[in-house]
Amino acid sequence: MNLRVRSVTADSVLRHAMPLALLLICFQTFPQLLVSVSISEVFDLIGALPVWTWLTAITFTTASFYFVGQYDVLAKRHLHLPGAENRWRQNGMISVALSQLLGFGLITGSLARYRLNPGQGVLRAGQVTAFVTVFFLIGMVFVTALAVLISGMVVGRAVGLAVLTGLVGVVLCLGVLRPRIRLWTKEITIPALPAMVASVVWAAADVLMAAIAFYVLLPVGVELGFFTFLPVFCIALAAGIVSGVPGGVGPFEVVLLGLTAPHLPTHIDQTSLLTAICGFRAVYYVLPALIAAVFVLRSPAAAPEAPAVSPTVSLSKAPRAEAGVIAQNGGHMVALPSGGGAFWPAGNSLVSLFDPYAAPGPEWVQDFKHHARSRNLIPFMYKCSARYAVAARRVGWNVVHVANDAMLAPMSFDLDGAKRAGLRRKLRKAAKAGVVVGPFRHGQFDDLAQVDRAWQARSGGARGGTMGRFCGRYLATQRVLVAQVDGRPVAFITLHTGQTEWALDLMRDTPDAPDGTMYLLVHEAIKLAAQARIPKMSLAAVPAKAKAVEGTWSKPLNYMRGKWAAKGLHQFKASFAPEWMPLYMAAPCKVELCIGAMDVLREVLRPKAVQSSPPDPMPQEKAGSGQTA
Repeated sequence: MNLRVRSVTADSVLRHAMPLALLLICFQTFPQLLVSVSISEVFDLIGALPVWTWLTAITFTTASFYFVGQYDVLAKRHLHLPGAENRWRQNGMISVALSQLLGFGLITGSLARYRLNPGQGVLRAGQVTAFVTVFFLIGMVFVTALAVLISGMVVGRAVGLAVLTGLVGVVLCLGVLRPRIRLWTKEITIPALPAMVASVVWAAADVLMAAIAFYVLLPVGVELGFFTFLPVFCIALAAGIVSGVPGGVGPFEVVLLGLTAPHLPTHIDQTSLLTAICGFRAVYYVLPALIAAVFVLRSPAAAPEAPAVSPTVSLSKAPRAEAGVIAQNGGHMVALPSGGGAFWPAGNSLVSLFDPYAAPGPEWVQDFKHHARSRNLIPFMYKCSARYAVAARRVGWNVVHVANDAMLAPMSFDLDGAKRAGLRRKLRKAAKAGVVVGPFRHGQFDDLAQVDRAWQARSGGARGGTMGRFCGRYLATQRVLVAQVDGRPVAFITLHTGQTEWALDLMRDTPDAPDGTMYLLVHEAIKLAAQARIPKMSLAAVPAKAKAVEGTWSKPLNYMRGKWAAKGLHQFKASFAPEWMPLYMAAPCKVELCIGAMDVLREVLRPKAVQSSPPDPMPQEKAGSGQTA
């Protein structure tokens, strides 16, 4: 017979030992706290509370549950679930009202959510409950720490504020600079900053409303300042939640009575505090649970479900061919009411890449903002044209000139003129070295992979995000041109191809590629675009010069330019004498603009690994006709 021995980890011991330790402390401490309390006097004081006190407590309790319900809205947005947000908020309020009284929140909360919305399934209900629990605890920890540190209970207020500021700074830096942290073999993704901030805001509002509901139930004559009481209430509430006991009964009372005892000079005040506890239990736990039970026991109403996200559409709708990069960075073409675009989730931001297929007006900007907020992300427009930058500025967004796109007209392109004299010299050198350019052919995938590895070894790795990386399935969507010397591939380029535009993407060569090889590859691509009657071709963008932007944006743009592109790349594109088209980035405020820019920069410099692809996935019809030189 095989016996399985379950390993006991420090995490599991801590998770089960903490509630047990809290209960043991309560059993030992609670009777001592009640020695000087008169139960009959408690009932008398409860009966003496005026009606307006109860109504005020019920009003603040309702407000507290409204803010608790916002966590289900956060979960709905984060998990991209269908349904109206009002319904999710209501279901969250009902589920929390039951689970906080019955205890075992993950189980009772999941069952209540499943009963209220059976269409989502038990597993999804459990996932929402887990999300709400984790995010509420994150907000609760921060709010409790804020209340304790500011109150001066543990350390001086100045030291407390300094510690809190440091912690907030660390969290913000991790959220912006390192949203993905690798611990051993696991990669942990930190929640997006908008969701983190929202969780703290809703937790603060919830706890504040609950504290006021409790405070107004204190009988007249109890001299206990609200801001003295608030940190104690936060700690007591946290102790009750961590214990896992139904209603937090025991830990909540012990902490509240024990920590407030030094502030209460007479036993009558201790009795008054217990009076408020009993009233709070009735108003904040029993009454909401009874109301919630009515909703849970009745048959769930059949409500039409709205789509979880806007529908995706074909990439062919994108006005810019370079939008094809979303095939690699996890982005999608999404349709909005006023027109869609190429949307790419990058850390804390939802990035709208290039121009959307929509009229350049404020309506689309507002639709995009709403879509990003519905996913707990910052709306960030990146590399949009001047028309859409003007539309964003009209609705109060901050706009910055970030790059210049090198645009050509293939059908009118020629090598004449002084501006392309350097290009003519490079082409002659490549022709003299015997460089031959042709389409990708079956059997060349391994050779191209070797060229890519040689290029990465020389260049320090490939960038990602808005830049393509070598991957068979990705290249299968592109047109590929290969440069050979004596039948051996020494370089290649790839092109995004659209109905009205082509765009240069990957450029890879070996150290021994003859001078002028890359120039020849691009020139042949221009000739192919002209044969296909393509009116526009992009050689891709280069960062704008920092001097083009005045004021505080010059320094960050200098940094971005140094990280994004080398001077040699700008010189290479300039040799084709393109028309430089300004591109912009935009966000609702300066803080979000900086966060969005850092999200894009981080994903460019530290992209996720590309999954390996089988060799030769590229169909021959994508290769186009051969060209030689």
